[in-house]
Amino acid sequence: VQQHGMSHSVATHLVQTYGGRAHDVCHLSSATNRTWPRYGVSLTPGLQYPYIDAEVRYACREYACTVEDVLSRRTRLAFLNQDAAKLAIPMIADIMTEELGWTQNIREEQIQAAAQYLEAYGGRVPRGAGSILRNRTYRRVKEVFDVIDTDGSGFIDVTELHEFACGLLCDDNDDMSSVSVEEVQATFAAMDVNGNGRVVEREFVTWWNDNDHNDRSNYSEYGGSDVHVDSLWLKLKQALVISEGGGHDDDGDDNTAPGGAVRGGSYMFG
Repeated sequence: VQQHGMSHSVATHLVQTYGGRAHDVCHLSSATNRTWPRYGVSLTPGLQYPYIDAEVRYACREYACTVEDVLSRRTRLAFLNQDAAKLAIPMIADIMTEELGWTQNIREEQIQAAAQYLEAYGGRVPRGAGSILRNRTYRRVKEVFDVIDTDGSGFIDVTELHEFACGLLCDDNDDMSSVSVEEVQATFAAMDVNGNGRVVEREFVTWWNDNDHNDRSNYSEYGGSDVHVDSLWLKLKQALVISEGGGHDDDGDDNTAPGGAVRGGSYMFG
């Protein structure tokens, strides 16, 4: 990290991917012209992916000869997120033009071919995923956390939360109007107690159970109270089926799922 002036996430990714060759990749990285990280220009600026320019240069020297090759085999962007992969295409093409001596015509052909190739992929939350997520029964809140944590890092970032919420709540025709970026950011801030940009399992479960408790307090048989409940949590609660709620339907709206699971039931950590 210190030797090459790279972020911890990028350094970890390079070591896990390239092993002893990670230093060779680092030496090919370009300056970011920022205070930190100093080297390693992101292929997807503003998104939570660790892929950098040096990997494209290294791939070219390892006989990669198409943009599609870099997107699908030298990195995993084509499989992880279609939109992020599309964002990366021009930079990848520019680097490969420098490395391989492409003409402008070849560069344009490669960009068009890569874009066409990516149409076969739907990203981390592909088209039609909403019905799959909604029809699944989750045995406990931890399983919801694991589904949101698409990269298996052990924590959720704001991009993963947004993608999950859109995949679950938005129509399968890509209508994303039911989930706003502002709403997701506010919810993530509420989850992220220590403000480090990473929500671990216990933070997520605590957030879920606190909202569940507040929601029940508002609708208790003793007149209830006026306790704040997260708006995105309410939407997720109505859409998800989680079976560790005792198999009963508290509000009588006939939302009990098959097998005794309850859509929007009560859930505890464990």
